[in-house]
Amino acid sequence: MTSQEFQEIGLTGGKVKFTTVTEKDGRRKYQISWTHSSPTPAALFAVWALPQGIVIATAEMGGIGAPVKPPPVRGCFQVMIGSDSQGKFGHQCPACREYWRSGAGVGMCPYCATQADRHLFLTEAQERYVMQYCDRLHQALDDEKDGEHVIDMDAVATAAGKDAKKPDFYYAEESQQKKFDCQACGEYNDIIGRYCYCSQCGTRNDLHELETDTLAKIRIRINSGGGYDACVSDTVGAFDTFTKQYAKEMVKNIPLRSRRKGRIDRMRFHDLRTTAEELKAAFDIDILDGMTPDDIAFATRMFHRRHVYEHNGGVVDQKYLDDSGDDTVRLRQTIHETQASAHRLVGCIKRMAENIHAGFHDIFPPLPGPIEWHTKRQSMRTTK
Repeated sequence: MTSQEFQEIGLTGGKVKFTTVTEKDGRRKYQISWTHSSPTPAALFAVWALPQGIVIATAEMGGIGAPVKPPPVRGCFQVMIGSDSQGKFGHQCPACREYWRSGAGVGMCPYCATQADRHLFLTEAQERYVMQYCDRLHQALDDEKDGEHVIDMDAVATAAGKDAKKPDFYYAEESQQKKFDCQACGEYNDIIGRYCYCSQCGTRNDLHELETDTLAKIRIRINSGGGYDACVSDTVGAFDTFTKQYAKEMVKNIPLRSRRKGRIDRMRFHDLRTTAEELKAAFDIDILDGMTPDDIAFATRMFHRRHVYEHNGGVVDQKYLDDSGDDTVRLRQTIHETQASAHRLVGCIKRMAENIHAGFHDIFPPLPGPIEWHTKRQSMRTTK
């Protein structure tokens, strides 16, 4: 565990102000405002809660001067929820109960892909905050005097680091392990583990991880000279790990006969021909699409060579000859890779991984709204 993992992240602070007034007919009304002056990033979203503190909907706040849309149920309180001191929010899935951090925009759980409105992803700590918030607003309305009533989250954030007993309204977020910006919609995600869906648009991050981290590091090793046999083994191993993530999600979410489901669950994706046939038959995903026959034959041979390097110390055995059909080597011959063959395999793996990723998201399309908005923003920045 690194020093950045599972560390408490305090709130950004700010002040929530209730301004109460009494109408001529005796009815009590209130206005809510939120201000922030701390030198930390800050973000805000709001939910509608019943007076008892039960959240029932996300509140659309609109822009400056824009009217606030009314609550779905008359008499609801609008509850302002501030970010942590890094401008991010904690979320908890209502289905699998797992926790992660991201921006305010959230459309699905990054672990189990459950889709829901933002207010359904509140953490238990945020739900307690909402109940305390509603209770304080009740107190303000019950006070016969008109005036201002303030929830000072700056004081809460400061006191939290000093006192063993946490003050009212206190809650904090927690850093996780893998932090990344989604390549499709730009949303920040902080998850436990390594692979997931983007919590805003639902795009898987596996392909980006494979290309920019695993394969990029292998190419550096190849370019440094030597160790090409190990690079081939590691490249095939990376493909196995990558494919397993997508296969697991498809088996979980696509109805299959129990026999096929069990077979895919138990598969190791070290045999390219079997992998290609199984994914094509089960999910209509052609992992060899766009590859030349020569590249397919080469990649198939390299997958079989992984067995030779990992289990035979590079010495050809009869299993390799039978499985690969490689007639360029003989039994008991010691084989080695070249820099060119190692690089070529990385290129083949990249192409096959792109095919799996595209096929998966053809079955499970990402949410288009966040991606379209991100593309529009990127275009606006480019043209300025």
